[in-house]
Amino acid sequence: MNKAKFFKNFVILNDFLEGYKCTNEEKNKAKKLKLNIFFELYDDDDEKYYSGYMHEDIEDEFEPQDWAEYYAGCTYMKIRNKNTNKMEIL
Repeated sequence: MNKAKFFKNFVILNDFLEGYKCTNEEKNKAKKLKLNIFFELYDDDDEKYYSGYMHEDIEDEFEPQDWAEYYAGCTYMKIRNKNTNKMEIL
């Protein structure tokens, strides 16, 4: 991945497999689109593949995981709890 991947309800900003880290411009675009729930996507060996943001009103919270499962074999997702600021498995 050589740039962030924007979808309707979420964005993949960082690709840990290929070593891509988003630009400030991409991060600001995500904020302007109100993508404000941070998530990370992992494989079944607990290796982090991707991170990004989804819209807080997304109807299917598993939409990013569904994409990553098809695209790269990810099997679970963690989201940041706004109250504790800790990552939790969804």
